[in-house]
Amino acid sequence: MYCCRKLNFYILIYAGFLILLCTPASAYVLKGEHVLQLMIEKINLPMRLSVNQTVSFFDPGTDGINTEYDQQVRYQIPGEFRSDIHTNGLNLIHVVASDQFLTVMDGRVVAGDEAWTDHYKDIFLYRSRELLVDQLKFLGIRFSVTSLGRYQGTICYILGAEYPDESVPQLWVVKDTFQPIRWIYEVSSVQDGFEKKEIRYSDWKSQYKSLYPSKIEFFHNDILIQSISVRKVEINPPFSGDLFDIEQVKREYSTEKPEKKNPGDQIDIKKRIEEFKNIYE
Repeated sequence: MYCCRKLNFYILIYAGFLILLCTPASAYVLKGEHVLQLMIEKINLPMRLSVNQTVSFFDPGTDGINTEYDQQVRYQIPGEFRSDIHTNGLNLIHVVASDQFLTVMDGRVVAGDEAWTDHYKDIFLYRSRELLVDQLKFLGIRFSVTSLGRYQGTICYILGAEYPDESVPQLWVVKDTFQPIRWIYEVSSVQDGFEKKEIRYSDWKSQYKSLYPSKIEFFHNDILIQSISVRKVEINPPFSGDLFDIEQVKREYSTEKPEKKNPGDQIDIKKRIEEFKNIYE
């Protein structure tokens, strides 16, 4: 009798252990908003940030670089961003301030929306969890869903999807470090399945007490189309807030004296803008 009771006791202990193992992992997953808060704290970006980087564009289906530009980007947190390219005869300025943006190419305002590749910066633009949640919700991430999954052997929080579903926008944040490594920015239906646009962040470096990725890659249907290689990061550099004043930037270029150009020059300008937009988008 004693042996039977002892055996039953061990059976109960073992059954309880199995129940714990079989409990859905989602019961222990942090909420997406909490993960973002820890991500913001871990990255710890300053109020101002300047980054010098190289932007490379790749020929579809090959590993070869098609075009490459040196670029300076500046953040003024929260919500303000500016990028400048002045190289190889190309002068391009892109300014974002809150929900407004402006692109100037060779002294002329270029109409159109931001390219999806421009949005890599969005997860760095806010020190407020509420503001970042609002922005990511606007871009399609559902914070009612958070799960755990593995990416290249690393356990991650997946904000916006149930692992392994990749058919909806989602942000992957490493469980141990709270560094974002993968953002499935957009998924759209096509005749033969899905078309996926994805941003990947890697090779994070410490800059004083802040973290910033040294490499950012952009994939269209798992094919590398663009990459950013960071050369230098400056923490709280001195620059004027006027750099992000969209109305002032408009006035600056609208007051320039127009140069006399013949029709052939105008056609060439339009061609350059379209070529660059095709590469950039």
